Amino acid sequence: MDFSYLKPPKQAMQIKHADEYIKYQVDGKLKRNVFYNVEFEEFEEEMIKKLEDLIRKRKVQLPEQWDKQTALKFCYSGNFDIEMTFQTLINYLKWKENPEYQILTSAGEDILVIVFIAFKKKGVIFSLGRDKQYRPLIFIQVSKISTNIEQLPPILNAMCVLLNYIQKFMLVPYYVEKWRIIVDLNDISLFRLPHQIIKQIIDVTQSNYTASLEQLHLLNPPFFLVAAWKLVEKLMHPETAKKIQFCKDPSYLQEYINEDQLMLRYKGTLPNIACLWPIINTYRGMGESNHRNMMESGVKQMGESVQKNHMVESAYLSMFESQYYTILTQKEIELSKPQVKGQCCACNIM
Repeated sequence: MDFSYLKPPKQAMQIKHADEYIKYQVDGKLKRNVFYNVEFEEFEEEMIKKLEDLIRKRKVQLPEQWDKQTALKFCYSGNFDIEMTFQTLINYLKWKENPEYQILTSAGEDILVIVFIAFKKKGVIFSLGRDKQYRPLIFIQVSKISTNIEQLPPILNAMCVLLNYIQKFMLVPYYVEKWRIIVDLNDISLFRLPHQIIKQIIDVTQSNYTASLEQLHLLNPPFFLVAAWKLVEKLMHPETAKKIQFCKDPSYLQEYINEDQLMLRYKGTLPNIACLWPIINTYRGMGESNHRNMMESGVKQMGESVQKNHMVESAYLSMFESQYYTILTQKEIELSKPQVKGQCCACNIM
Protein backbone atom coordinates (compact mmCIF):
# COMPACT_ATOMS: atom_id res chain seq x y z
CA MET A 1 0.00 0.00 0.00
CA ASP A 2 1.40 3.39 -1.02
CA PHE A 3 1.17 5.92 1.80
CA SER A 4 3.36 8.56 0.13
CA TYR A 5 0.42 10.98 0.32
CA LEU A 6 1.10 11.19 4.07
CA LYS A 7 4.34 13.15 3.81
CA PRO A 8 4.48 16.24 6.07
CA PRO A 9 3.42 19.65 4.73
CA LYS A 10 6.08 21.97 3.35
CA GLN A 11 6.01 24.02 6.56
CA ALA A 12 7.67 21.12 8.36
CA MET A 13 10.82 21.67 6.29
CA GLN A 14 11.18 25.13 7.84
CA ILE A 15 11.72 23.72 11.34
CA LYS A 16 15.03 24.58 12.98
CA HIS A 17 15.53 22.68 16.21
CA ALA A 18 17.10 24.43 19.18
CA ASP A 19 20.49 23.08 20.21
CA GLU A 20 19.12 22.12 23.63
CA TYR A 21 16.44 20.01 21.95
CA ILE A 22 18.84 18.26 19.58
CA LYS A 23 20.96 17.04 22.49
CA TYR A 24 20.96 17.59 26.24
CA GLN A 25 22.33 16.28 29.52
CA VAL A 26 20.47 14.27 32.18
CA ASP A 27 22.40 13.53 35.37
CA GLY A 28 25.63 14.11 33.48
CA LYS A 29 24.65 11.72 30.67
CA LEU A 30 24.21 12.80 27.07
CA LYS A 31 20.73 12.40 25.54
CA ARG A 32 19.63 13.09 21.98
CA ASN A 33 16.36 13.83 20.16
CA VAL A 34 17.68 14.51 16.65
CA PHE A 35 19.96 12.05 14.86
CA TYR A 36 20.03 13.18 11.24
CA ASN A 37 21.81 16.12 9.60
CA VAL A 38 23.60 16.99 12.84
CA GLU A 39 27.13 16.49 14.12
CA PHE A 40 27.79 13.73 16.63
CA GLU A 41 29.97 14.03 19.70
CA GLU A 42 33.32 12.26 19.63
CA PHE A 43 32.03 9.83 22.27
CA GLU A 44 29.04 8.96 20.09
CA GLU A 45 31.25 8.33 17.06
CA GLU A 46 33.42 6.01 19.16
CA MET A 47 30.40 3.99 20.32
CA ILE A 48 29.09 3.67 16.77
CA LYS A 49 32.47 2.30 15.68
CA LYS A 50 32.55 -0.20 18.56
CA LEU A 51 29.10 -1.48 17.66
CA GLU A 52 29.92 -1.73 13.96
CA ASP A 53 33.17 -3.57 14.75
CA LEU A 54 31.24 -6.08 16.87
CA ILE A 55 28.67 -6.53 14.10
CA ARG A 56 31.42 -7.31 11.59
CA LYS A 57 33.22 -9.60 14.01
CA ARG A 58 30.09 -11.67 14.62
CA LYS A 59 29.14 -11.55 10.93
CA VAL A 60 25.66 -10.16 11.39
CA GLN A 61 23.78 -9.25 8.21
CA LEU A 62 22.22 -5.80 8.51
CA PRO A 63 19.17 -4.53 6.57
CA GLU A 64 19.80 -2.34 3.50
CA GLN A 65 18.47 0.83 5.14
CA TRP A 66 20.91 0.57 8.03
CA ASP A 67 22.96 3.72 8.72
CA LYS A 68 25.12 5.10 11.49
CA GLN A 69 22.21 7.14 12.86
CA THR A 70 20.30 3.91 13.46
CA ALA A 71 23.40 2.42 15.07
CA LEU A 72 23.59 5.38 17.45
CA LYS A 73 19.92 4.99 18.36
CA PHE A 74 20.61 1.41 19.42
CA CYS A 75 23.63 2.58 21.42
CA TYR A 76 21.36 4.93 23.35
CA SER A 77 18.79 2.17 23.79
CA GLY A 78 21.47 -0.06 25.31
CA ASN A 79 22.78 2.74 27.55
CA PHE A 80 26.07 2.51 25.62
CA ASP A 81 26.69 -1.00 26.92
CA ILE A 82 27.91 -2.60 23.67
CA GLU A 83 26.94 -6.18 24.57
CA MET A 84 23.47 -5.08 25.66
CA THR A 85 23.16 -2.93 22.54
CA PHE A 86 24.22 -5.85 20.34
CA GLN A 87 21.65 -8.18 21.91
CA THR A 88 18.93 -5.56 21.44
CA LEU A 89 19.98 -5.32 17.80
CA ILE A 90 19.81 -9.11 17.33
CA ASN A 91 16.29 -9.17 18.80
CA TYR A 92 15.35 -6.29 16.50
CA LEU A 93 16.61 -8.14 13.41
CA LYS A 94 14.57 -11.22 14.37
CA TRP A 95 11.51 -9.02 14.83
CA LYS A 96 12.19 -7.39 11.46
CA GLU A 97 12.14 -10.78 9.73
CA ASN A 98 8.99 -12.00 11.48
CA PRO A 99 5.96 -11.59 9.16
CA GLU A 100 3.65 -11.59 12.19
CA TYR A 101 4.90 -8.06 12.88
CA GLN A 102 5.57 -6.85 9.34
CA ILE A 103 2.58 -7.94 7.24
CA LEU A 104 -0.94 -6.88 8.17
CA THR A 105 -3.21 -9.82 8.90
CA SER A 106 -7.00 -9.80 8.66
CA ALA A 107 -7.16 -9.96 12.47
CA GLY A 108 -4.71 -7.07 12.69
CA GLU A 109 -6.79 -5.05 10.24
CA ASP A 110 -9.79 -5.47 12.54
CA ILE A 111 -7.75 -3.72 15.22
CA LEU A 112 -7.01 -0.76 12.92
CA VAL A 113 -10.40 -0.34 11.29
CA ILE A 114 -13.00 1.59 13.24
CA VAL A 115 -16.45 0.54 12.11
CA PHE A 116 -20.00 0.76 13.39
CA ILE A 117 -21.32 -2.51 14.76
CA ALA A 118 -24.65 -2.27 16.58
CA PHE A 119 -23.95 1.45 17.06
CA LYS A 120 -20.77 0.71 19.00
CA LYS A 121 -17.36 1.56 17.65
CA LYS A 122 -14.73 -1.09 17.26
CA GLY A 123 -11.05 -0.28 16.86
CA VAL A 124 -8.02 -0.11 19.09
CA ILE A 125 -5.32 1.98 17.44
CA PHE A 126 -5.24 4.67 14.78
CA SER A 127 -3.20 7.63 13.57
CA LEU A 128 -4.79 10.98 12.78
CA GLY A 129 -3.22 14.43 12.63
CA ARG A 130 0.10 15.95 13.70
CA ASP A 131 1.25 18.07 16.63
CA LYS A 132 2.49 21.67 16.40
CA GLN A 133 5.90 20.43 15.24
CA TYR A 134 4.28 18.11 12.65
CA ARG A 135 4.97 14.92 14.59
CA PRO A 136 2.39 12.19 13.80
CA LEU A 137 -0.26 11.47 16.42
CA ILE A 138 -1.04 7.88 17.40
CA PHE A 139 -4.12 7.06 19.46
CA ILE A 140 -4.72 3.91 21.51
CA GLN A 141 -8.22 3.29 22.88
CA VAL A 142 -7.61 1.06 25.89
CA SER A 143 -11.32 0.44 26.48
CA LYS A 144 -11.37 -1.43 23.15
CA ILE A 145 -8.58 -3.81 24.23
CA SER A 146 -9.76 -7.14 25.59
CA THR A 147 -8.17 -8.47 28.77
CA ASN A 148 -7.95 -11.82 26.96
CA ILE A 149 -4.24 -12.41 26.28
CA GLU A 150 -5.21 -14.31 23.10
CA GLN A 151 -5.97 -10.91 21.56
CA LEU A 152 -2.31 -9.88 21.88
CA PRO A 153 -1.01 -11.16 18.47
CA PRO A 154 -3.42 -9.13 16.28
CA ILE A 155 -2.90 -6.04 18.46
CA LEU A 156 0.89 -6.26 18.10
CA ASN A 157 0.50 -6.97 14.39
CA ALA A 158 -1.65 -3.87 13.90
CA MET A 159 0.58 -1.71 16.08
CA CYS A 160 3.80 -2.66 14.28
CA VAL A 161 2.37 -2.37 10.77
CA LEU A 162 0.91 1.05 11.57
CA LEU A 163 4.17 2.30 13.11
CA ASN A 164 6.16 0.94 10.16
CA TYR A 165 4.03 2.96 7.73
CA ILE A 166 4.30 6.07 9.90
CA GLN A 167 8.06 5.64 10.19
CA LYS A 168 8.45 5.24 6.44
CA PHE A 169 6.06 7.88 5.14
CA MET A 170 5.33 10.43 7.88
CA LEU A 171 8.76 11.10 9.38
CA VAL A 172 11.52 13.19 7.80
CA PRO A 173 15.19 13.05 8.89
CA TYR A 174 16.06 15.99 11.17
CA TYR A 175 12.73 17.80 10.74
CA VAL A 176 10.29 15.19 12.07
CA GLU A 177 11.96 12.19 13.71
CA LYS A 178 9.46 11.33 16.45
CA TRP A 179 5.78 10.73 17.08
CA ARG A 180 3.38 11.55 19.89
CA ILE A 181 1.12 8.87 21.43
CA ILE A 182 -2.22 9.52 23.14
CA VAL A 183 -3.54 6.64 25.25
CA ASP A 184 -7.26 7.10 25.86
CA LEU A 185 -8.16 5.54 29.22
CA ASN A 186 -11.78 6.65 29.24
CA ASP A 187 -14.22 4.11 30.76
CA ILE A 188 -11.40 1.98 32.19
CA SER A 189 -11.67 0.37 35.62
CA LEU A 190 -9.13 -1.59 37.64
CA PHE A 191 -10.65 -4.88 36.52
CA ARG A 192 -10.82 -3.91 32.85
CA LEU A 193 -7.24 -2.70 32.49
CA PRO A 194 -5.38 -5.17 30.20
CA HIS A 195 -2.10 -5.10 32.16
CA GLN A 196 -0.29 -7.90 30.33
CA ILE A 197 -1.21 -6.65 26.86
CA ILE A 198 -0.14 -3.09 27.67
CA LYS A 199 3.18 -4.37 29.02
CA GLN A 200 3.80 -6.29 25.79
CA ILE A 201 2.94 -3.23 23.69
CA ILE A 202 5.45 -1.19 25.71
CA ASP A 203 8.16 -3.85 25.34
CA VAL A 204 7.75 -4.25 21.58
CA THR A 205 7.60 -0.53 20.78
CA GLN A 206 10.43 0.36 23.16
CA SER A 207 12.74 -2.30 21.70
CA ASN A 208 12.02 -1.86 17.99
CA TYR A 209 11.22 1.83 17.61
CA THR A 210 13.97 3.24 19.75
CA ALA A 211 14.31 7.04 20.01
CA SER A 212 10.94 7.55 18.29
CA LEU A 213 8.70 8.68 21.16
CA GLU A 214 8.39 12.42 21.76
CA GLN A 215 5.78 12.14 24.50
CA LEU A 216 3.04 9.81 25.69
CA HIS A 217 -0.17 11.30 27.05
CA LEU A 218 -2.40 9.24 29.35
CA LEU A 219 -5.80 10.77 28.70
CA ASN A 220 -8.67 10.48 31.20
CA PRO A 221 -6.63 8.36 33.65
CA PRO A 222 -8.67 6.64 36.39
CA PHE A 223 -7.73 7.46 39.97
CA PHE A 224 -6.25 4.03 40.68
CA LEU A 225 -3.82 4.40 37.77
CA VAL A 226 -2.61 7.79 38.92
CA ALA A 227 -2.12 6.39 42.42
CA ALA A 228 -0.26 3.35 41.12
CA TRP A 229 1.93 5.30 38.69
CA LYS A 230 5.17 4.34 40.43
CA LEU A 231 4.44 0.67 39.77
CA VAL A 232 3.64 1.28 36.10
CA GLU A 233 6.75 3.42 35.76
CA LYS A 234 8.97 0.45 36.58
CA LEU A 235 7.85 -1.29 33.37
CA MET A 236 9.45 1.42 31.28
CA HIS A 237 12.89 2.64 30.35
CA PRO A 238 13.71 5.56 32.74
CA GLU A 239 14.07 8.03 29.88
CA THR A 240 10.75 6.88 28.42
CA ALA A 241 9.02 7.20 31.79
CA LYS A 242 9.98 10.87 31.95
CA LYS A 243 8.00 11.46 28.77
CA ILE A 244 4.71 10.34 30.31
CA GLN A 245 2.06 13.00 30.95
CA PHE A 246 -1.28 12.51 32.69
CA CYS A 247 -4.11 14.53 31.11
CA LYS A 248 -7.36 14.72 33.07
CA ASP A 249 -9.09 16.51 30.22
CA PRO A 250 -8.54 16.43 26.40
CA SER A 251 -8.12 20.22 26.39
CA TYR A 252 -4.65 19.69 27.90
CA LEU A 253 -3.57 18.26 24.54
CA GLN A 254 -3.93 21.66 22.87
CA GLU A 255 -0.71 22.78 24.52
CA TYR A 256 1.03 20.51 22.00
CA ILE A 257 -1.55 19.97 19.25
CA ASN A 258 -3.61 22.49 17.27
CA GLU A 259 -7.35 21.97 17.59
CA ASP A 260 -7.72 21.42 13.83
CA GLN A 261 -5.64 18.24 14.24
CA LEU A 262 -7.88 16.73 16.94
CA MET A 263 -11.33 15.20 16.60
CA LEU A 264 -14.33 16.68 18.38
CA ARG A 265 -14.21 13.93 20.99
CA TYR A 266 -10.78 15.28 21.98
CA LYS A 267 -11.94 18.93 22.08
CA GLY A 268 -10.71 19.60 18.55
CA THR A 269 -12.47 20.68 15.35
CA LEU A 270 -11.95 17.59 13.20
CA PRO A 271 -15.15 15.56 12.84
CA ASN A 272 -15.44 12.29 14.73
CA ILE A 273 -14.40 10.33 11.66
CA ALA A 274 -15.63 6.75 11.73
CA CYS A 275 -13.21 5.07 9.32
CA LEU A 276 -9.56 5.83 10.10
CA TRP A 277 -7.77 3.13 8.16
CA PRO A 278 -5.96 3.64 5.87
CA ILE A 279 -4.45 6.72 7.51
CA ILE A 280 -5.94 10.11 6.59
CA ASN A 281 -3.76 13.12 5.78
CA THR A 282 -5.29 16.03 7.72
CA TYR A 283 -3.14 18.58 5.88
CA ARG A 284 -4.64 17.92 2.45
CA GLY A 285 -6.95 20.90 1.96
CA MET A 286 -9.03 20.35 5.08
CA GLY A 287 -9.76 23.83 6.42
CA GLU A 288 -10.98 24.37 9.97
CA SER A 289 -14.36 25.69 8.81
CA ASN A 290 -14.86 22.50 6.82
CA HIS A 291 -14.03 20.36 9.82
CA ARG A 292 -16.63 22.03 12.00
CA ASN A 293 -19.40 21.17 9.57
CA MET A 294 -18.43 17.66 8.57
CA MET A 295 -20.81 15.02 9.89
CA GLU A 296 -19.65 11.75 11.34
CA SER A 297 -19.46 9.01 8.74
CA GLY A 298 -19.23 5.26 9.15
CA VAL A 299 -18.41 2.08 7.33
CA LYS A 300 -20.27 -1.12 8.20
CA GLN A 301 -17.97 -3.49 6.39
CA MET A 302 -14.58 -2.63 4.92
CA GLY A 303 -14.97 -1.99 1.20
CA GLU A 304 -18.60 -3.18 1.09
CA SER A 305 -21.49 -1.16 2.49
CA VAL A 306 -21.17 2.53 3.27
CA GLN A 307 -23.35 4.42 5.73
CA LYS A 308 -24.69 7.43 3.81
CA ASN A 309 -24.00 10.86 5.26
CA HIS A 310 -23.88 14.31 3.71
CA MET A 311 -20.55 16.10 3.97
CA VAL A 312 -19.34 19.60 3.11
CA GLU A 313 -16.60 20.16 0.56
CA SER A 314 -13.35 18.56 1.61
CA ALA A 315 -10.27 17.01 0.16
CA TYR A 316 -10.59 14.25 2.73
CA LEU A 317 -9.52 10.95 1.24
CA SER A 318 -9.65 7.53 2.82
CA MET A 319 -7.76 5.09 0.63
CA PHE A 320 -8.10 1.36 0.24
CA GLU A 321 -5.80 -0.93 -1.72
CA SER A 322 -8.13 -1.14 -4.71
CA GLN A 323 -10.84 1.41 -3.96
CA TYR A 324 -11.35 4.58 -1.98
CA TYR A 325 -13.95 7.02 -0.76
CA THR A 326 -14.19 10.50 -2.22
CA ILE A 327 -16.19 13.05 -0.24
CA LEU A 328 -17.74 15.77 -2.40
CA THR A 329 -19.72 18.96 -1.75
CA GLN A 330 -23.21 18.15 -0.42
CA LYS A 331 -23.11 14.69 -1.98
CA GLU A 332 -23.31 11.30 -0.44
CA ILE A 333 -20.12 9.33 0.13
CA GLU A 334 -19.51 7.41 -3.04
CA LEU A 335 -17.47 4.24 -3.37
CA SER A 336 -15.22 5.04 -6.32
CA LYS A 337 -13.35 2.67 -8.56
CA PRO A 338 -9.58 2.97 -8.89
CA GLN A 339 -8.52 5.84 -11.13
CA VAL A 340 -6.45 5.41 -14.27
CA LYS A 341 -2.72 5.62 -13.51
CA GLY A 342 -3.50 5.49 -9.80
CA GLN A 343 -4.52 9.14 -9.54
CA CYS A 344 -7.34 10.61 -7.51
CA CYS A 345 -9.37 13.02 -9.62
CA ALA A 346 -10.19 15.17 -6.60
CA CYS A 347 -6.82 15.46 -4.90
CA ASN A 348 -4.18 14.22 -7.34
CA ILE A 349 -2.25 12.74 -4.44
CA MET A 350 -2.16 9.04 -5.24
